[in-house]
Amino acid sequence: MADIAHQLAQPILHVEDALRRLAAAKVIALAPGSLHIWMAHPFSALPTAYPVRTADQVYWANCAWDALGIPALLGVDSETTTHCPASGTPLSMQVKGGEAYSTAGVIHFAVPPRRFWDDIGFT
Repeated sequence: MADIAHQLAQPILHVEDALRRLAAAKVIALAPGSLHIWMAHPFSALPTAYPVRTADQVYWANCAWDALGIPALLGVDSETTTHCPASGTPLSMQVKGGEAYSTAGVIHFAVPPRRFWDDIGFT
């Protein structure tokens, strides 16, 4: 947080207030019990099981849905290699020219999207 305050040349209390307001508006998710940015959808601030590789860098997605959202948002091609949470089977999906491709697998939502923010860390 001090880095954000320094980069913006703002008092840390202003940054803390802004982070609380952004989290309350569901623009970002803060790590439980802290004021550290955890997610700014579709991006994760921490490494996850969904690395999104583009030609220029690797981003971390929060889930398979977000792994498709990152290239859509950036307008780039990507590849994400992960594994099935149930079986451990390796999975890969690509986005090329704005279209998603995969040789196998299904993206399953454990809860309906309207309920994602009920427990954003679970979904």
